[in-house]
Amino acid sequence: METATETPGFVPISEWPTLEALCDGFDEHLLSPSNKLNGQRFELAFEDGTDIEHHFLDTDTIFWSITKGTKGVGLTGEAKYRAFEVRPDVFFVDFHKIDYNEEVSIVMNIKSGQTVVGISGFRDTTGVRRTYTKFSNAYISGLAPSQPYKNTDELIGKHVVYRYTGDDAYEHIYLNQGTFTWHCLSGTEKGLADTEPCKMLKLADQLYLLFWTEKIMPVESVVVVDLKEMRSTGRFFCWDPKPEKLVSTLFGSYATLLADTRTR
Repeated sequence: METATETPGFVPISEWPTLEALCDGFDEHLLSPSNKLNGQRFELAFEDGTDIEHHFLDTDTIFWSITKGTKGVGLTGEAKYRAFEVRPDVFFVDFHKIDYNEEVSIVMNIKSGQTVVGISGFRDTTGVRRTYTKFSNAYISGLAPSQPYKNTDELIGKHVVYRYTGDDAYEHIYLNQGTFTWHCLSGTEKGLADTEPCKMLKLADQLYLLFWTEKIMPVESVVVVDLKEMRSTGRFFCWDPKPEKLVSTLFGSYATLLADTRTR
């Protein structure tokens, strides 16, 4: 007999799987990487006056250098990157800056010049390591200055299932511009759920940038959601507190729209 203090179905944090176990295999439905940026240089002009050149040396190596700004001019670095053409001329680029322990995700439209950059890192608060992400707007130098991607409410009310692997499926319900709920339907985290703060930007027709930071586990997620092609492409950047290690992985999914309460 259940007691009044029991909460059937609730999984305490101590029983949650490691983030490394969670992310295993999440690249099963990832888009094929694009090589269209190979050999190209893009200087990104940021709103704070900083310019950073990104040179895609080959299929997996990027060289960056700060060419203008109030600080950091002359700093350079090299990293392994992956690039995905999520729509014609719209690229999701991701790389890890080892020397800075930061994950950089760039969404840029090489035709319009519109660009947004998310940089995730770590900070220690009262002895506990947590993650953070800072977003900055930019445009591609050499093109006419473009308007930043705008916040959107077009996802609000949508109920979407994302299938990351043959076993792992999650449902998302977008509540308002800054809040959504996720729930694992099957797979490693089956039964786990939470409501998180999020950010939503419109990139193009039915194409969105979705970001969320998790309250319980130190996880930063940046993902491009395509509700025209019903796909998603993104990355997790995490600090796994159980083995005490960085976990970073790219992921992709097939999406199914189950409902949209705003159309009723």
